[in-house]
Amino acid sequence: MIIPRIAELSRASSADGWLLYDFRGINPLAADILKLGKAMLSRRWFLYVPAQGTPTLIHHRIEAGSWSNLLVGETLTRRVYSSHQELDALLAETLGDAKTVLMEYSPRGSVPYVSRVDAGTLERVRECGVTVISSADALQHFTVWTPLDLELHRKAVAGCIAAKDAAFEFIHQRLQAGETTTELEVQALIERVIAEHGLQNDHPAIVGFAGHAGDPHYAPTESSNHTLELGMCVLIDLWAGVTGHPMADITWMGYAGEPSAEFMQIWHVVAAARDAAIAVLQPGLEGWVADKAGRDLIEAAGYGADFTHRIGHSLGTGITHGNGANLDNLETHDTRRLLPLTAVTVEPGVYLSHLGVRTEVDVLILEDGIEVTTPIQLEPYVLGLEVMRGG
Repeated sequence: MIIPRIAELSRASSADGWLLYDFRGINPLAADILKLGKAMLSRRWFLYVPAQGTPTLIHHRIEAGSWSNLLVGETLTRRVYSSHQELDALLAETLGDAKTVLMEYSPRGSVPYVSRVDAGTLERVRECGVTVISSADALQHFTVWTPLDLELHRKAVAGCIAAKDAAFEFIHQRLQAGETTTELEVQALIERVIAEHGLQNDHPAIVGFAGHAGDPHYAPTESSNHTLELGMCVLIDLWAGVTGHPMADITWMGYAGEPSAEFMQIWHVVAAARDAAIAVLQPGLEGWVADKAGRDLIEAAGYGADFTHRIGHSLGTGITHGNGANLDNLETHDTRRLLPLTAVTVEPGVYLSHLGVRTEVDVLILEDGIEVTTPIQLEPYVLGLEVMRGG
């Protein structure tokens, strides 16, 4: 049962209730929480779950058939409307004497990942005499991993590491043999290994050589596909998992030939930032704090302007970017607290026009600490010489 959990979280948030709302998918968080799947719903609906008492679902009359197959087994009152006047009256009646309600809202849109309810609907709800407060922290409780999630995440980690190992060995052997290697060839190899391990992803791996590694979201195409040469860095960012369960998401670096002094200098800065962020992670920490711990080191080294994204994101179930707290003090000031049995990535980077460096690990928050669930790269791979070094 989902609704009793929603009521429990309302009480824990000191709110009078949680008001879930959606219209044509603008609030996918509500649909996810209620496990509505791909139900055909084209009209506005509200589900009010009071901290105490019986929940009420408000939906349009023409969708009674669709709703009859949803939330089956949950204890709730179902109310229907046709006109907007009926909707307003039902909403006011349902909210009753409530003073505060949780909604998928963030003041000033500060945390846009949870700011899903449109401004007009917020006005309509406030006209009922209630104060809307953000459900941002309460939402995170629906991202908590189960024992099966953790088991399948470890399977995903093993598959991603196998794909990473195969990719760098392939590059190394090609360089030794004096044969050409393109970004698309490496990407195709990674995708094959991921599939062989029974994993899926929503986008092929990022493989970037030289300046392409300096584009954080670069994706090789037929018209943009570097051929590796000595003196180029190699960035591989790959993610995959078992459908519906937490993915693994990792980034590893290599260099064709002996690494340049500039590359190694940046590598050590980025690796230190990663380690600094990991060092402060703990349950209850606000996400922005970890971002600041790593970013401060990169800025002190003079590369602050070249680190253009947050230091980490919530690691979702079934998707790479989850709905929990991000490690972010740049794109947003994420004050959401890290919950036990949720996970984040830590992935600082420095991006220049001729090279880029990123290192990425996954971290599970525990009740009393953390677990880094993916291997940590200590040194970049040195590729194409007599013996492959690093890792």
